[in-house]
Amino acid sequence: MIKRYTLKKITITSFSLILLLIFSISTPKEFNYEIIDEDTKEQNVVYLLDNDNYVSKVVSYFDTKSIKEEVQKKLDILINGDKSLNEFNSIIPKTTKINNIKIDKDNIYIDFSNDIKTINKYIEEKMIESIVFTLTEIDGINNIYLTIEKTPYNELNNGKKINYPLTRDFGINKEYDITSLSNITKTTIYFTKEINDYKYYVPVTKINNISSSKIDIIISELKSSVNAQNNLNSYVSNNLSLESYNIEDETLTLVFNNYIFSDSNNNILEEVKYTISESIFENYNVEKVVFNTKNNTNITTINKKSE
Repeated sequence: MIKRYTLKKITITSFSLILLLIFSISTPKEFNYEIIDEDTKEQNVVYLLDNDNYVSKVVSYFDTKSIKEEVQKKLDILINGDKSLNEFNSIIPKTTKINNIKIDKDNIYIDFSNDIKTINKYIEEKMIESIVFTLTEIDGINNIYLTIEKTPYNELNNGKKINYPLTRDFGINKEYDITSLSNITKTTIYFTKEINDYKYYVPVTKINNISSSKIDIIISELKSSVNAQNNLNSYVSNNLSLESYNIEDETLTLVFNNYIFSDSNNNILEEVKYTISESIFENYNVEKVVFNTKNNTNITTINKKSE
């Protein structure tokens, strides 16, 4: 009995192996091409919460045929999340309905259901930041207007007023360091973060009374060890010095010392180029950023449209 069972088991196993071999031979090598489907879709920037409650700039992949459809899809991600971005959290309450979307020139008008006001008051302002920065990533869109059941959404649950139109000047991940209510400066700076080998960027609006130029504030903040303590990185050397800069023909030209380089071959880290150039585009009305040193000109040029 044992011998017969063993023989039967061997026969079944052998037959199964033969079937597997035939299947593997007959299956085309391209059988897994759908796995990389997202590479064929358009990259779209959305702003979601990371585990440290920073509103973070991340990329979702989807195709749309109109601006209105793109707005709808982005808002859906802010409500329901994105499975490909499961390390990040959606921020608009999931029961929220979008009653209406209207687009007029560079303005977007969105009417939400009452459920949006069930948001936790401690992250409500971050929700507004997420909506504003997500939608103004769309080319040609500058102003956002929000209503709830056709009534202006003009006050947060904590009593803070919302002024319209909402633009990127509203700020994001705001940090305050002010000693006076006059001569207040707002400068938005991009930092890097990483989670499970996924690198992403976090904009932080620094609000203070510093009288320095915004480019000086940007470089100073990117070098700051305080930001590193808050899990925000830039890869910018503490020895980096901005020797001079010039704005002409929508181009901002920077001249650094040699600490802009990451090695002896005069290479600049991608993270350094991105954090500096994206911070500049957020604060200056320019289309290009050119990196130089005293001895090396036109090392690299970053175009705003390619960001």
